Amino acid sequence: MPTKTFFHLPEEKQKRLLEAARIEFSRVPLKDASIANIVKIAEIPRGSFYQYFEDKEDLYYYYFETVRRDSSKDMFQLIKDVDGDLFEGFELYFTKIIREILVGENASFYRNLFMNLDYRASRKVVPHTKDDQQRHSHAKHQKEAKELIGLIDRTTLKVNDDHELELLIQLIMNIVFTTIAHAYKSFSKNENYSVDHAIKEFKLKLSWLKDGVYQ
Repeated sequence: MPTKTFFHLPEEKQKRLLEAARIEFSRVPLKDASIANIVKIAEIPRGSFYQYFEDKEDLYYYYFETVRRDSSKDMFQLIKDVDGDLFEGFELYFTKIIREILVGENASFYRNLFMNLDYRASRKVVPHTKDDQQRHSHAKHQKEAKELIGLIDRTTLKVNDDHELELLIQLIMNIVFTTIAHAYKSFSKNENYSVDHAIKEFKLKLSWLKDGVYQ
């Protein structure tokens, strides 16, 4: 998380630093990103950067949080719109976000994220889980998880308690992330692969989870 000093900056300066983050993290994955490039684009001294963020990872995951906020709101609203139907809600959610992720304004950032997603990074970016070790993010994700769980209709689900429901949500979120990662790889190899292909594959995987694959 940013320091208090960052949040005391003028809004224009905060936006300039986040725009610099967008440019650099869209250019290369986190591991290859350069703080030197970020401070140059943001037009701030390098020393000032460390007054605002601990390191480039700190900035990276904060920037990710800023772009995923609206996505979380969309998820909650879509679950409400379908009266708590978990599977229908996630179908609508994936259909809505996949276009932004693959071809929207932040497509290059998302591509670098998903194409380089290891176990450690996935624990930080997959929402609605208990795995995040950072206190602030952990508390925030716990709040989101509780809110989402409260929206879901359990009458058609084989879950006995909140813990089991959260495990199911984690499983669906993993399908979301792996489908997105596969879509990026397919885009790079096959010009005929489209957003609609990604949506079709996600719905297929979700149907296997919902209805089973054993005949």
